[in-house]
Amino acid sequence: MGEVCIYNRFVNQEDLNMDKSDTTHQIISVLMKEARHSMHHEHFEDAAIKLQRCLQLEDEPESRAAILDKLGYCSLRMGWFEGAIKVYAQLLEANPSDNDSRFFLASAYASLRWTSDAIEELRTILASDPNDALARHDLALCYRNMGWMKESLEEMKRANASAKVYGNPEEKEIVKSSLAHLEHEIENGDDSGIKEVLLFFVLLITIIKRSSKTILPHLCKYRP
Repeated sequence: MGEVCIYNRFVNQEDLNMDKSDTTHQIISVLMKEARHSMHHEHFEDAAIKLQRCLQLEDEPESRAAILDKLGYCSLRMGWFEGAIKVYAQLLEANPSDNDSRFFLASAYASLRWTSDAIEELRTILASDPNDALARHDLALCYRNMGWMKESLEEMKRANASAKVYGNPEEKEIVKSSLAHLEHEIENGDDSGIKEVLLFFVLLITIIKRSSKTILPHLCKYRP
């Protein structure tokens, strides 16, 4: 019903001579604005429905990539990790140097406990950008999840050093806090299960923080 209403915004206007491509372009424009509005208010399922409809209508590769970028983020935020993997795999096939998509792909792998795959993607990011503090931070978390506590601590210390030099205040706080938790866990152990909750919580924080640089700024352009 919503799509019919969107279509009628144009076919009911007096410019009935508009060709199909122009009409489709305007429908996509409206859907994208509404999807960005939904994402801004964290209504990710509603946004995903609109973005999927845009993909059905959009043929231009660059525009499809922008839609997929937002759809992948919505999938991550809703816990649709396998769907997010498919989206980011498409983006990386078209642009292998896209470290942000690779970071989100690694986050989806890590959330599913496909830790070896996550490690591979994070190492690829760091091979091209050794100063990526969030990628190094998440690599340390993956090492920890594999039980490689010595390697995890070393990597988290490197992440902390990178964040001090290249990170913003929020990134510095994320890495500093994770380093403190990791040092405490190594020193005192953790039989309470809190570390498993912490892993998912920290992964979500880094996903949101990464998106604040790449995705979320574009959401503020639209206001209803």
